[in-house]
Amino acid sequence: MSQPANGSDDSDQSLSLPTTQHTRRKRGLSLRSQLFNTIMNQASSPQNNSTDDEGAKGSNNPFRVKFDVPQQEASSSSTVQPSNIELNVLSNQQSYKGTITPPEISIDEVPNETFPKHEPYGVLNSNLSRSTTHLTVDTTRTDTSATTFLAKRERMSHARYGTKNIFIKGCIKIKNNIFGGGELPPTESGRVIPLSTNHASVNEYFQDSYYDNRTKAFIDERSDESYVDNIVTSSKYTIYSFLPKQLRAQFSKIANCYFMVVAIMQMIPSWSTTGKYTTIVPLMIFMSISIAREGFDDWKRHGHDKEENNKKTTVIKEDEDLNNLDTHSITTILTETLSVHNDGIGSHPNSNVPSMHNSSTSSLLEADYANSFLNSDAMKRYNLKEYPTKWKNVKVGDIVKIKENEWFPADVVVLATSNLETQEAFVETMALDGETNLKSKVPHAEISKRVVTASGLKSTKTLITVEDPNIDLYNFEGSFEMNGETFALNSDNVIYRGSILRNTKSILGLVIFTGEETKIRMNNIKNPRTKAPKLQRNINYIVIFMVFVVILLSAFSTMAQRILYESTRDKAWYLMDQDAGVAATLMGFIIMYNTLIPLSLYVTMEIIKVMQLLFLQFDIDMYHAETNTPADAKTATILEELGQVSYIFSDKTGTLTDNKMIFRKFSVNGVSWLHDLDIVLNERENPHSQEFVPLMQPRMSMHHQPSYKGRQKKSSDYEPRHSTTSIARESLELSSIKSHMTWKSTAQPHKTQDIANSLQLLKYIQTHPQTLFAKKAKFFLLSVALCNTCSPKRTGSSKQTSSNASLLSSDEHRDLQNQAKEYSDDSSIQYQAASPDELALVQAAKDLGYIVLDRQHKVLTVKTYPDGFEKPAKLEEYQVLDVIEFTSSRKRMSVVVKFPDGRVCIFCKGADNVILERLRNSAMAKERAREISLNSTERKNHEADVILQARFSGEFEARESMSSLSQRLSMTGADRITNTIDHALSGKDDELEDIATKSRKSLHIQQAKKYSIDANSMDSLQDESTSPAPKSSTSAPSSAVHHIPNDKLLVNDEFIIEKTLEHIEEFSTEGLRTLMYSFRWLDKSEYEEWSKDYTAARTALVDRSLKVDEVGARIEGKFELLGATAIEDKLQDGVSDAIDKLRRAGIKLWMLTGDKRETAINIGYSCRLIKDYSTVVVLSNDEGLDPLMDRITSASSQIQAGHVAHSVLVIDGGTLADIESDPTLLTLFLDLCIQVDSTICCRASPSQKANMVSAVRKLNNRAVTLAIGDGANDIAMIQSADIGVGITGKEGLQAARSADYAIAQFRFLLKLLLVNGRYNYVRTSKFVLCTFYKELLFYLTQCVYQRNTLWSGSSMYESWSLSMFNTLFTSLPVLCIGMFDKDLKPATLIAIPELYNKGRLYQAFNLKLFVSWMLLATIQSVGISFMAHYAWGFTALRDNTTFPLGSLVFTVLVIVINVKIEFIEMQNRQWLAFAAFIISVGGFAVWNILIMMLYRSKDSPIFFVSYGLLTWGQDQSWWAALLAITTVPLLVDVLFKIFKFMFKPADDELFKLFEQDIDLRRFFEHRAYKELHQGWTYPRDASTTKTMIKKVLRTIGDKVGIHQQLKHELESYESSSDNQSAVHRKRAGTNPLPSELHPSGDGEAIVSGDFEHYVHIEDGYETLPSGKKVKIKTESSTWTRKFRRGRKAEDDDIDAIIDERLKTLRKEEQGELDTK
Repeated sequence: MSQPANGSDDSDQSLSLPTTQHTRRKRGLSLRSQLFNTIMNQASSPQNNSTDDEGAKGSNNPFRVKFDVPQQEASSSSTVQPSNIELNVLSNQQSYKGTITPPEISIDEVPNETFPKHEPYGVLNSNLSRSTTHLTVDTTRTDTSATTFLAKRERMSHARYGTKNIFIKGCIKIKNNIFGGGELPPTESGRVIPLSTNHASVNEYFQDSYYDNRTKAFIDERSDESYVDNIVTSSKYTIYSFLPKQLRAQFSKIANCYFMVVAIMQMIPSWSTTGKYTTIVPLMIFMSISIAREGFDDWKRHGHDKEENNKKTTVIKEDEDLNNLDTHSITTILTETLSVHNDGIGSHPNSNVPSMHNSSTSSLLEADYANSFLNSDAMKRYNLKEYPTKWKNVKVGDIVKIKENEWFPADVVVLATSNLETQEAFVETMALDGETNLKSKVPHAEISKRVVTASGLKSTKTLITVEDPNIDLYNFEGSFEMNGETFALNSDNVIYRGSILRNTKSILGLVIFTGEETKIRMNNIKNPRTKAPKLQRNINYIVIFMVFVVILLSAFSTMAQRILYESTRDKAWYLMDQDAGVAATLMGFIIMYNTLIPLSLYVTMEIIKVMQLLFLQFDIDMYHAETNTPADAKTATILEELGQVSYIFSDKTGTLTDNKMIFRKFSVNGVSWLHDLDIVLNERENPHSQEFVPLMQPRMSMHHQPSYKGRQKKSSDYEPRHSTTSIARESLELSSIKSHMTWKSTAQPHKTQDIANSLQLLKYIQTHPQTLFAKKAKFFLLSVALCNTCSPKRTGSSKQTSSNASLLSSDEHRDLQNQAKEYSDDSSIQYQAASPDELALVQAAKDLGYIVLDRQHKVLTVKTYPDGFEKPAKLEEYQVLDVIEFTSSRKRMSVVVKFPDGRVCIFCKGADNVILERLRNSAMAKERAREISLNSTERKNHEADVILQARFSGEFEARESMSSLSQRLSMTGADRITNTIDHALSGKDDELEDIATKSRKSLHIQQAKKYSIDANSMDSLQDESTSPAPKSSTSAPSSAVHHIPNDKLLVNDEFIIEKTLEHIEEFSTEGLRTLMYSFRWLDKSEYEEWSKDYTAARTALVDRSLKVDEVGARIEGKFELLGATAIEDKLQDGVSDAIDKLRRAGIKLWMLTGDKRETAINIGYSCRLIKDYSTVVVLSNDEGLDPLMDRITSASSQIQAGHVAHSVLVIDGGTLADIESDPTLLTLFLDLCIQVDSTICCRASPSQKANMVSAVRKLNNRAVTLAIGDGANDIAMIQSADIGVGITGKEGLQAARSADYAIAQFRFLLKLLLVNGRYNYVRTSKFVLCTFYKELLFYLTQCVYQRNTLWSGSSMYESWSLSMFNTLFTSLPVLCIGMFDKDLKPATLIAIPELYNKGRLYQAFNLKLFVSWMLLATIQSVGISFMAHYAWGFTALRDNTTFPLGSLVFTVLVIVINVKIEFIEMQNRQWLAFAAFIISVGGFAVWNILIMMLYRSKDSPIFFVSYGLLTWGQDQSWWAALLAITTVPLLVDVLFKIFKFMFKPADDELFKLFEQDIDLRRFFEHRAYKELHQGWTYPRDASTTKTMIKKVLRTIGDKVGIHQQLKHELESYESSSDNQSAVHRKRAGTNPLPSELHPSGDGEAIVSGDFEHYVHIEDGYETLPSGKKVKIKTESSTWTRKFRRGRKAEDDDIDAIIDERLKTLRKEEQGELDTK
């Protein structure tokens, strides 16, 4: 027996083996080979299927480890008895056949008095048996506890199925898979998940059945099956549900039900007169086409789901090839050396087995990197392997390793993090709750101190109990047992799917919920509804109406037939007393008239929608070039609803905002400054970029010139603006920094930003460093650098550091001054922060010369440039003594800092109302705040009065509107129209800006009197409206000096506080997020006394957070004000303008977000959802439900009374939950939501978002709802709305994949809705109206003709022509108008969003309009029938049979239908309309010749077709009748439209007229340039038609032998400048060639306006901003202009005559004078 060696008294929690120092197996290859051979043979041997009982007798493994660990009492000492470990070779009978028996290794361990008690896995008191290779456990569990989980499963199974019969259970499972089963019942005591790296050994260890060896997964207690897999599905259908749901959707269309009934009746032999299958076959074909298209759309969603489910993550488990061996054998294999020793006990100096030290249960594990899970070598030594795994293969119980910036594939409990010191990890949850702040997550200390090491990760086995799957994102309950003690888990220990790991190298997590049971998926809709357009409901009503029409016509015809038959039966000898019967006659008429409802209605609509979908996808204006993302349409079913939206429900983060915080403004010493280095940087990086300015000169009568920014470079999350620091370093050379762009507030774009910028402040500080202002400004910047918790790191460094790692070594800290040159490049420093606000602040401090260089423990190293950036930098160390964290209740953050000179200071930043209460002069500060608030309230009330007055005035003018054509057209002068529109669009903004300017000036006058300073000086301090604006950043520093107050004012606290509050108010109205900074110097004794109490509060076990807040507030008082900051939560480009135009379109916009209330309100101001004059109604349940109801009732009554100019409702998720639980309160709340202009719902869960959308949709069935978002938390909302739009943003593609339509930016909604959506609605409506119009017009003639056939059901038309009517002769017109009709130009629709009301108010398709169309069709049909009968029937000379009469009526109908649809109803008459007319009408002429030839082979029993055309075609009266009968109904239609336009013109008809004026058209294009410039300026592809013609010509040239000559001529033609296509040169920002027209078409003749414009006109052509080249015609040559202008044209002529007469008189007088 060998003697023990001295070692440590700590022991590993894993199964570490006590050894002697000298006992050691030398290096050798044979043992390694034998071990590998043994493993391979064991894996392949059929004898390897041993049970647990067999394991008690022996093992197939050739090695056996015996642990003799004596059992001790819990109260025994830490010393244990020696252990005997033998590694023996089994006998040949126990070994595998054909394997070489390895040598026997015996290890006898001697006693060690310091070896502590070892409890395997820290869960159960167990003994290790020698009888098996696996470390089997003789557990102390009783038989009852061993079967507990089995008993639960049996009880749950019986409760769910109600039987134990396996066959019945199987049938129930099949039924649930097909039709969807109910929710699983809850567990008895929570979900139990074993924590182990070897799942196969769990059942053996815990003596229970948690693991299913067949499925290789843990068993769900509720279903008695494996847990659900990690596959997520955003598609609507499965392979089982697709056909049933689609059949239901298809037969929800009444027409399909009608035709199915007709088809069934038609297949009855005795009733059918037209065959058995003439209806059912086309019906099945059309329905199959619709089903196939819907299936294709959903198949694309399945493809997106597959992409999501196939993402990769890392799962850690024991190596499957080596999991049958103990640690020593694995170490031998991996290192070819069998090192057998105990950790810390007799360890050899060269041993490479890591050690693990135990600490007390109240402290964290002091683990070393070499033994942590981060070390791959340590993981290999303990047989732990990282397996790359697809997300769909992740299972409950897996241990996943998530690396930095990776998404979490499932819900996990945190086990350990890479932050070995604090075990803290940071996650981004924007996709879950919309918050941009990072969340701190920590593992439980009892788990992390074991799992953080490789040995502990392998050895730890315990049961973790968690709650059942639910939708609550903000609470979590769980527990686990360790060492006989139960510990609780909460929401700080769990991370949900949809989160991203940030600022942390990696973490380990135990998967607890997967797939559809994860929190984010539980908040989604499990069975999303099949969406159908609301227009379909109207079509269903029309179909029902037409069914009654068919039935009535059939009944009337049958009744007439019976009456005439009875009266003429004796006279009609040729009937031979035969009677078909009532049923057959009725059925004959039904089948004859059933085509009044077109069978092809829906399938033709599907074809039209496919074309509309392609137009949407190919729209270049919705293409995002920065991300190469075009618009994507996932479905064509609801395309027309894009033009009918009344409500938009939008997410905030990533949808409206750009997920970037920018330090924009700050106030220090009573002066505000603009920090616009990012704009200067953009100009520096893109020197050739410029604002998008159209080709034309600025429009007339416009008060504000729009600006269009160029493309921005894409920036990733939390990416610092590196170059802004270098730009700030050039502040001494301000003359070299030129900026012609300035920042504009998205909330107040008309406001002039003419305050000095931060570069001028730097210049002043460096040129006047000793002034009081400079000293205070420098201290303010220092406070910004110190009051944060950011950690710096240098980019490009080869050294990998954790989130709290230092940038400098200890040697560098001892000699900081000598190492300053190493860190001269300040722009290479990046920061990691838990909040993007803090990141923006510390980045701004770095830009302005206060660089947070390093943070090591509590020492903060700040680098400054006190003597200027060209002089050496100064490094100072500040010790952060304490940090009082920011919380939502405190609304502030404080840091206690020890300065290099030993002074102690506390800095505090927070909300202005919170800081004001803690200032030294708090009473005075509150009084000044009240005055500022009263001034602001007065200004807002004045602005609200202006809006109300304008609203009432507009309503009065609408009531007094003109009705006559001459009066209305007399206002069509471009000057009047432009001024009217311009006043409506921007007049109120100018008036509101004037009010704000006067309010500020009045306040400054009061301040000047109070502080005895000159008013002009006061204005120069801050009045942006009167002070001259610097034209660029090149302004001399002296310009900034004029903004600096004198020292007398700087020492006046009242002045500083009042000006700072004024600036904060200004910042808030601009939509910026404000913080106020303050400080106080502390006595050391005061701090030491407080620090003791604060330390005690932080370590308290009861009410810790409450005590921390209480003690922290004691020191936060008597502050001095430093200044204020304003951070811009940057919106996506064009969001504010888009929201304004959507509001003008009559669309109400809601913002549903999971973020905080204050943040949501700030964004509301920024995006102009909340106006400066808005009445913000905040609903909160803090005071109870009764005050809440009173608040709702009061707000509703004020809005109904018309006393509110603009109202916005704000509510949080908790209040909303209380309201939803009270039906009465919910009704009042929803009524208020409908009345207000906008609603903001903050802190809302995904399910609450979906419920709000569903509630509004159900409350107003006619209103179309649209939901837009970009995160996984928006999927439920998107699926609940009528239209779901996904943003392909930074939160991922989950929303875009589940949405109906996907766009890259929120601003693309304008083109999607106002243009594409409106076009689709108008086109679809016109298509439906035209389809029913032509059917009624055509088939009603059959009914009229029956009066001449004794109502026998005889047809007037030849059968083949009748069957081809819808297919060949009238299909192209309806297809053409449904695909290509455009009533107005896109620029007009974007510039005047009010035109969107046509779809929103159902103006293009409603009952009144449908009845008018049907009435017109009825009049025309009856008129054509009688005119044909009397014009031709009585005068026919050559052929008086039915065929020429039917051909005449048929031809008239074909011409009338084509002319009306393609020329009267279609607004943009292009070549397609003419082509469709020629094909349809010309095709019918060809058809008549064709059937004439066909009938010559077989005579018709009724119609004389074979030679009929040659007979009556020579009759001139037939052609005269054709001309007359065609002209009359078309003339009636045209006159009807003219009178309608004269007395009640529609908006689109008026603007169609306005578009003919070049000045108005230029005005519209200027207004829409930003939204449409891509389509106007991007190069276009060459015409495919021309290319094809050229190829044909070349082919012909090859055939005839003139290829070379023709090729030369074509090349010379293509190369000539006169014929060069726009695709061969850059069009953006350049004028076209003198002889070039726009690629979209030829020159367009257009009339000039009434006022002059300064544009370049050459050869009579002008190029508009769209690139369209239009021809200018003089007014004298345009007689239509004179007609339109009416009396004004006559007045102009009179004035011209008078002028001419005066000139003649002057000449005559001059001549007389000359004569004299």
